[in-house]
Amino acid sequence: GGAVVFGIGLALCQRLLTEDRGLRLCLACRDSEEAEAAYRALIASHPGAHVDLLKVDLGSVKSVLRAAAEVRARYSRVDFLYLNAGKMTKPKVDLKAFFKGFFSRNVIHMLETAKGILTQENRVNSDGLQEVFATNLFGHFLLIRELEPLLCQSDHTSRVIWTSSGNAWRSAFSLEDFQHKQGNEPYSSSKYASELLSLALNRFCTVSGVCVCHFKRVLKP
Repeated sequence: GGAVVFGIGLALCQRLLTEDRGLRLCLACRDSEEAEAAYRALIASHPGAHVDLLKVDLGSVKSVLRAAAEVRARYSRVDFLYLNAGKMTKPKVDLKAFFKGFFSRNVIHMLETAKGILTQENRVNSDGLQEVFATNLFGHFLLIRELEPLLCQSDHTSRVIWTSSGNAWRSAFSLEDFQHKQGNEPYSSSKYASELLSLALNRFCTVSGVCVCHFKRVLKP
């Protein structure tokens, strides 16, 4: 089988190669130096593993389209697509909200999830989209649609695994402002939106042999 990994951690790649020695792994990264370092680490821990590299910036429509075209040219199918690229621009702690929450009954929950205390800046990218929305949501959605020919095949079931976050909050998301142009929690908004979109995609894609799911908890050994 084959797996295309976008933005996922080195530990997941190592686990995938440990579980399936015959796996063909495509490690997609925005930073070429980090990609090369990850490649060397994977080959060192799994000699003989088949690992490919792919450069992509999920926040750029042009980059996503180019990367998807390269994947279609390289492979005949994709069995697993891991989506974990994410962006949080200049996060700051709202000290007033922090101290208010620190002395409340929800302090543990606040510290675990940063709900209500973590704000970020946002800006418009070269495609005219809000930067966090583009990277955390739209780029992933575009990639899925572009890879449909490799995912939606009648002879096997593909799986799309989309990472969410414990910082995904409904209160930060609005359909009237789905790019979160007006608020200061674009990360929370985009992650909650990705959960909604993954559910919608799963209903749409199941008939084509694709299972879409998301997870938001911390992975432990």
